[in-house]
Amino acid sequence: MKKASLFEIFKIFFLIGLQLLGGGYVIVPLLKKYIVEERNWLTEEELVDFYAMSQCIPGIIAGNIATCAGYKTRKFWGALMAIAGIVAPSFIIIIALANILSGIIEYKVVQDAFWGIRVSVVILILLTIKDLWAKSVNSKFTYTLFSIILICLLMLPISPTIVIILSAFIALIYGKIRDKQNA
Repeated sequence: MKKASLFEIFKIFFLIGLQLLGGGYVIVPLLKKYIVEERNWLTEEELVDFYAMSQCIPGIIAGNIATCAGYKTRKFWGALMAIAGIVAPSFIIIIALANILSGIIEYKVVQDAFWGIRVSVVILILLTIKDLWAKSVNSKFTYTLFSIILICLLMLPISPTIVIILSAFIALIYGKIRDKQNA
């Protein structure tokens, strides 16, 4: 395995970042092509291991796997160049779009388009809620828990994170009690 330059690591991960449409799962075939087959920076086994590990640690998959691959290639500075390369295209595109949008946001046609997008997003959220409702709120217990959570979130200044943790705790206790009664 030849030692990669820091610029080359940045460049390759920048090219991969440009092609990452569809999320982190798309990165594996790109990494296989660019850093396993063409440059021999990693073996296929290492790539699979890094992919599995990146699924288990917090953060975005593409960033995690880029960090692991960069670290394997050139330690700390390789990891830094890889993560910078993988996020740079998205960062540049977002900044460019923000600049373009800030210049045209006053136009009525753009405001109307965003209004339509907001309506579509609300509909998609409602459809997701409908699907989740059918799969999640399907017993007296889950309906009661849902009602309590809804009231707490609407009436009390409580963090949704605390509500989620308490809900999981309550459901675990309920499951243990139900299991003992069924045994």
